[in-house]
Amino acid sequence: MNELPTEKIRNDFDRIALFEQLRWNHNNHYHSFLLKQLPSYCQSILDIGCGAGAFSRLLAQRAARVIAVDLSPKMVEVAQEQSRRYTNIDFQVADILKWEFGVEEFDAIVSIATFHHLPLENLLPSLKAALKPSGKLVILDLLECESIQDKLSDFIAVPLNLILQILRNSHIRHSIEEAEAMREHLRTDKYLTLSQARQIYLRTLKNAKIKKHLFWRYSIVWEKSC
Repeated sequence: MNELPTEKIRNDFDRIALFEQLRWNHNNHYHSFLLKQLPSYCQSILDIGCGAGAFSRLLAQRAARVIAVDLSPKMVEVAQEQSRRYTNIDFQVADILKWEFGVEEFDAIVSIATFHHLPLENLLPSLKAALKPSGKLVILDLLECESIQDKLSDFIAVPLNLILQILRNSHIRHSIEEAEAMREHLRTDKYLTLSQARQIYLRTLKNAKIKKHLFWRYSIVWEKSC
Protein backbone atom coordinates (compact mmCIF):
# COMPACT_ATOMS: atom_id res chain seq x y z
CA MET A 1 0.00 0.00 0.00
CA ASN A 2 1.08 3.58 -0.58
CA GLU A 3 1.79 5.87 2.36
CA LEU A 4 1.63 8.91 0.10
CA PRO A 5 0.20 12.21 1.33
CA THR A 6 -3.44 12.65 0.34
CA GLU A 7 -2.55 15.90 -1.43
CA LYS A 8 -0.10 14.11 -3.76
CA ILE A 9 -2.71 11.55 -4.78
CA ARG A 10 -5.38 14.22 -5.28
CA ASN A 11 -3.07 16.36 -7.41
CA ASP A 12 -2.00 13.37 -9.53
CA PHE A 13 -5.58 12.46 -10.40
CA ASP A 14 -6.66 16.05 -10.94
CA ARG A 15 -3.95 16.13 -13.58
CA ILE A 16 -4.83 12.72 -15.08
CA ALA A 17 -8.50 13.74 -15.28
CA LEU A 18 -7.64 16.38 -17.87
CA PHE A 19 -6.88 13.58 -20.35
CA GLU A 20 -9.74 11.23 -19.44
CA GLN A 21 -11.08 9.30 -22.46
CA LEU A 22 -13.30 6.27 -22.83
CA ARG A 23 -10.88 3.46 -23.62
CA TRP A 24 -10.13 -0.16 -22.83
CA ASN A 25 -7.87 -0.64 -19.82
CA HIS A 26 -6.90 -3.23 -17.22
CA ASN A 27 -9.65 -2.04 -14.88
CA ASN A 28 -12.70 -1.94 -17.12
CA HIS A 29 -11.62 -5.27 -18.61
CA TYR A 30 -12.97 -6.77 -15.35
CA HIS A 31 -16.21 -4.78 -15.07
CA SER A 32 -18.35 -7.73 -16.14
CA PHE A 33 -16.62 -10.02 -13.63
CA LEU A 34 -17.23 -7.54 -10.82
CA LEU A 35 -20.90 -7.06 -11.73
CA LYS A 36 -21.44 -10.82 -11.58
CA GLN A 37 -20.37 -10.77 -7.93
CA LEU A 38 -23.15 -8.35 -6.99
CA PRO A 39 -26.89 -8.88 -6.47
CA SER A 40 -29.07 -8.25 -9.52
CA TYR A 41 -30.61 -5.28 -7.71
CA CYS A 42 -29.52 -3.18 -4.72
CA GLN A 43 -31.12 -0.36 -2.82
CA SER A 44 -27.79 1.38 -2.20
CA ILE A 45 -24.20 0.93 -3.39
CA LEU A 46 -21.04 2.81 -2.38
CA ASP A 47 -18.36 3.18 -5.07
CA ILE A 48 -15.00 4.16 -3.53
CA GLY A 49 -12.55 5.87 -5.89
CA CYS A 50 -15.07 6.24 -8.71
CA GLY A 51 -12.76 8.18 -11.03
CA ALA A 52 -14.61 9.27 -14.17
CA GLY A 53 -17.61 7.17 -13.19
CA ALA A 54 -17.59 4.40 -15.80
CA PHE A 55 -18.31 1.63 -13.28
CA SER A 56 -20.66 3.89 -11.30
CA ARG A 57 -22.85 4.14 -14.39
CA LEU A 58 -23.02 0.36 -14.69
CA LEU A 59 -23.91 0.10 -11.01
CA ALA A 60 -26.66 2.70 -11.46
CA GLN A 61 -28.43 0.31 -13.84
CA ARG A 62 -28.98 -2.15 -10.99
CA ALA A 63 -29.38 0.09 -7.93
CA ALA A 64 -31.85 2.64 -6.65
CA ARG A 65 -28.96 4.81 -5.45
CA VAL A 66 -25.22 4.87 -6.02
CA ILE A 67 -22.96 7.06 -3.90
CA ALA A 68 -19.74 7.51 -5.89
CA VAL A 69 -16.82 9.03 -3.99
CA ASP A 70 -13.46 10.24 -5.24
CA LEU A 71 -10.64 12.29 -3.76
CA SER A 72 -10.09 14.22 -7.01
CA PRO A 73 -12.42 17.18 -7.70
CA LYS A 74 -11.47 17.11 -11.38
CA MET A 75 -12.31 13.40 -11.68
CA VAL A 76 -15.71 14.00 -10.07
CA GLU A 77 -16.29 16.90 -12.46
CA VAL A 78 -15.61 14.62 -15.44
CA ALA A 79 -17.81 11.88 -13.93
CA GLN A 80 -20.73 14.27 -13.47
CA GLU A 81 -20.36 15.55 -17.03
CA GLN A 82 -20.38 12.03 -18.48
CA SER A 83 -23.22 10.80 -16.24
CA ARG A 84 -25.90 13.45 -16.69
CA ARG A 85 -28.65 11.00 -17.57
CA TYR A 86 -28.02 8.91 -14.42
CA THR A 87 -30.06 10.76 -11.82
CA ASN A 88 -29.55 8.03 -9.21
CA ILE A 89 -25.78 8.60 -8.89
CA ASP A 90 -24.61 10.95 -6.15
CA PHE A 91 -21.03 11.93 -7.00
CA GLN A 92 -19.10 13.36 -4.08
CA VAL A 93 -15.59 14.74 -3.59
CA ALA A 94 -14.42 13.17 -0.34
CA ASP A 95 -11.56 11.47 1.48
CA ILE A 96 -12.94 8.02 2.30
CA LEU A 97 -10.68 7.86 5.38
CA LYS A 98 -12.68 10.77 6.85
CA TRP A 99 -16.06 9.43 5.72
CA GLU A 100 -18.71 8.97 8.41
CA PHE A 101 -20.08 5.51 7.66
CA GLY A 102 -23.56 4.58 8.79
CA VAL A 103 -24.21 1.18 10.36
CA GLU A 104 -25.60 -1.39 7.88
CA GLU A 105 -26.09 1.36 5.30
CA PHE A 106 -25.16 -0.31 1.99
CA ASP A 107 -26.17 -3.44 0.09
CA ALA A 108 -22.77 -3.37 -1.61
CA ILE A 109 -19.48 -1.51 -1.43
CA VAL A 110 -17.19 -1.62 -4.46
CA SER A 111 -13.81 -0.20 -5.38
CA ILE A 112 -11.52 -0.39 -8.41
CA ALA A 113 -7.78 0.45 -8.36
CA THR A 114 -8.02 2.56 -5.21
CA PHE A 115 -7.26 0.41 -2.18
CA HIS A 116 -3.48 0.39 -2.73
CA HIS A 117 -3.59 4.06 -1.67
CA LEU A 118 -5.35 3.32 1.61
CA PRO A 119 -4.45 1.88 5.05
CA LEU A 120 -6.59 -1.24 4.77
CA GLU A 121 -6.24 -2.35 8.37
CA ASN A 122 -7.96 0.89 9.45
CA LEU A 123 -10.56 1.02 6.67
CA LEU A 124 -11.83 -2.57 6.42
CA PRO A 125 -13.63 -2.67 9.81
CA SER A 126 -15.59 0.45 8.84
CA LEU A 127 -16.59 -1.06 5.50
CA LYS A 128 -17.59 -4.28 7.21
CA ALA A 129 -19.86 -2.43 9.65
CA ALA A 130 -21.37 -0.28 6.86
CA LEU A 131 -22.66 -3.31 4.93
CA LYS A 132 -26.14 -4.65 5.52
CA PRO A 133 -26.48 -8.36 6.40
CA SER A 134 -25.80 -10.36 3.19
CA GLY A 135 -24.16 -7.23 1.74
CA LYS A 136 -21.20 -7.63 -0.61
CA LEU A 137 -17.75 -6.04 -0.58
CA VAL A 138 -16.18 -6.30 -4.05
CA ILE A 139 -12.69 -4.94 -4.71
CA LEU A 140 -10.36 -4.94 -7.70
CA ASP A 141 -6.84 -3.65 -7.18
CA LEU A 142 -3.34 -3.76 -8.60
CA LEU A 143 -0.93 -6.55 -7.76
CA GLU A 144 2.83 -6.77 -7.27
CA CYS A 145 4.59 -9.78 -8.81
CA GLU A 146 6.08 -12.13 -6.20
CA SER A 147 6.43 -15.62 -7.63
CA ILE A 148 7.58 -17.63 -10.63
CA GLN A 149 3.90 -18.28 -11.41
CA ASP A 150 3.31 -14.53 -11.55
CA LYS A 151 6.19 -14.10 -13.98
CA LEU A 152 4.92 -16.96 -16.13
CA SER A 153 1.50 -15.32 -16.37
CA ASP A 154 3.23 -12.22 -17.75
CA PHE A 155 4.21 -14.26 -20.81
CA ILE A 156 0.50 -14.36 -21.61
CA ALA A 157 -0.49 -10.95 -20.23
CA VAL A 158 2.13 -8.83 -22.00
CA PRO A 159 1.41 -9.85 -25.61
CA LEU A 160 -2.35 -10.06 -24.97
CA ASN A 161 -2.28 -6.56 -23.50
CA LEU A 162 -0.50 -5.33 -26.63
CA ILE A 163 -3.08 -6.96 -28.92
CA LEU A 164 -6.05 -5.54 -26.99
CA GLN A 165 -4.51 -2.08 -26.89
CA ILE A 166 -4.19 -2.15 -30.69
CA LEU A 167 -7.69 -3.54 -31.25
CA ARG A 168 -9.54 -1.38 -28.73
CA ASN A 169 -7.51 1.82 -28.46
CA SER A 170 -5.85 2.34 -31.83
CA HIS A 171 -8.15 5.32 -32.52
CA ILE A 172 -7.10 7.15 -29.34
CA ARG A 173 -4.26 9.63 -29.45
CA HIS A 174 -2.01 9.97 -26.40
CA SER A 175 -0.32 13.31 -25.76
CA ILE A 176 3.09 13.75 -24.22
CA GLU A 177 1.42 15.57 -21.31
CA GLU A 178 -0.91 12.63 -20.65
CA ALA A 179 1.94 10.12 -20.65
CA GLU A 180 3.94 12.31 -18.28
CA ALA A 181 0.99 12.69 -15.87
CA MET A 182 0.52 8.94 -15.65
CA ARG A 183 4.25 8.28 -15.40
CA GLU A 184 4.52 10.70 -12.47
CA HIS A 185 1.73 8.95 -10.59
CA LEU A 186 3.04 5.44 -11.26
CA ARG A 187 6.49 6.53 -10.08
CA THR A 188 5.27 6.51 -6.47
CA ASP A 189 2.60 3.78 -6.65
CA LYS A 190 3.18 0.64 -4.56
CA TYR A 191 1.07 -2.53 -4.52
CA LEU A 192 0.46 -5.58 -2.38
CA THR A 193 1.61 -9.04 -3.39
CA LEU A 194 -1.08 -11.73 -3.40
CA SER A 195 0.22 -13.25 -0.17
CA GLN A 196 0.21 -9.83 1.53
CA ALA A 197 -3.34 -9.21 0.32
CA ARG A 198 -4.49 -12.56 1.69
CA GLN A 199 -2.90 -11.86 5.06
CA ILE A 200 -4.45 -8.40 5.42
CA TYR A 201 -7.95 -9.11 4.11
CA LEU A 202 -8.48 -12.47 5.81
CA ARG A 203 -7.56 -10.97 9.15
CA THR A 204 -10.74 -8.85 9.01
CA LEU A 205 -12.91 -10.56 6.40
CA LYS A 206 -13.26 -14.23 7.23
CA ASN A 207 -13.91 -16.45 4.19
CA ALA A 208 -13.20 -13.65 1.71
CA LYS A 209 -12.63 -14.96 -1.82
CA ILE A 210 -9.29 -13.71 -3.12
CA LYS A 211 -8.44 -14.24 -6.77
CA LYS A 212 -5.48 -13.32 -8.95
CA HIS A 213 -6.34 -12.02 -12.44
CA LEU A 214 -4.31 -11.90 -15.61
CA PHE A 215 -3.72 -8.17 -16.11
CA TRP A 216 -1.82 -7.47 -12.87
CA ARG A 217 -4.97 -7.33 -10.76
CA TYR A 218 -6.51 -9.23 -7.86
CA SER A 219 -10.08 -9.27 -6.60
CA ILE A 220 -11.64 -9.57 -3.17
CA VAL A 221 -15.25 -10.72 -2.80
CA TRP A 222 -16.75 -10.94 0.67
CA GLU A 223 -20.34 -11.41 1.80
CA LYS A 224 -21.43 -10.29 5.26
CA SER A 225 -23.17 -13.01 7.19
CA CYS A 226 -26.74 -12.45 8.38
